[in-house]
Amino acid sequence: MKITYDKQADAMAIVLNDGRISKDVEVAENVYAGFDRKGALIEIQLLEVSKAEAPWFTLEAAAKYLHVSERTLLRWIKSGKLKPTKVGREYRIKPAELKKVAS
Repeated sequence: MKITYDKQADAMAIVLNDGRISKDVEVAENVYAGFDRKGALIEIQLLEVSKAEAPWFTLEAAAKYLHVSERTLLRWIKSGKLKPTKVGREYRIKPAELKKVAS
């Protein structure tokens, strides 16, 4: 396995196997999988790496960061003071949202 980053293209490639890519498939926004003629995965490409979204906090991590309880965060979510993303049963909170609430 080999990982490369092209600063000019702002792209990262994770090369899993040697071979020639004959087909690229977009698997997510700015994420492409490169396959050879037999369908074997050769490479994963990530585009616009520097513009990638900042990491998120779980409810537990956000509570520790803000020095409040998870229950308080749930009240803030319910009132609209805090606007997380919900993935399944869990909340994902962007650092920018925490900074808004903290100030």
